[in-house]
Amino acid sequence: MYFPENMNFQYFFFDTYPGYFLQVLPFALIACLLYGAHKYKTAPEIPAAERVCSGLFVCYITGLVSLTIFIHIIGDIWYFLLYHGPSGYNHQWFTFNFYLIPDFFRHFGAECLGNILMYLPFGVLYPLSKSNRTWGRTLTAGFLTSLTIELIQPIFGRSFDINDIILNTLGVLVSASVFYLLRTLAHKR
Repeated sequence: MYFPENMNFQYFFFDTYPGYFLQVLPFALIACLLYGAHKYKTAPEIPAAERVCSGLFVCYITGLVSLTIFIHIIGDIWYFLLYHGPSGYNHQWFTFNFYLIPDFFRHFGAECLGNILMYLPFGVLYPLSKSNRTWGRTLTAGFLTSLTIELIQPIFGRSFDINDIILNTLGVLVSASVFYLLRTLAHKR
């Protein structure tokens, strides 16, 4: 893999999307393991496949919330663990940046694509985590999850953006539609 000369570990880990993913991965895995242990202890009658899928969904949601709300706080934790000092990042709390007019179609770029891709797992993991989930419930849950995250973001210095909600819901719509279509075709055989 080619890396530019000026790309070092600190830049990669703290300023790129793969680095952000690596930062939140341990938190998501710990949440998955804790949830799995709790489910195994409290509800051993649940089928193993459903328990695994629920654990993966918890892992995914933890990662999603960590990436979209707590990424700067998690970055501070990693910076302190790696460099034994403060990151120097100045946290801004309670911003009132609200973007209420959809305009993603004017300049569709990597961030817009990322907003769709980030919610693709939701449309598969949510219905697999419990057997009675329908296409409509999956789409509604994905929309409400995105809306909730966007409403909380301004508290943590991020902005509310209607484009994110639309693109996140589109990601859930695509993956849930493919999942339920494949599930229906599999049941017909």
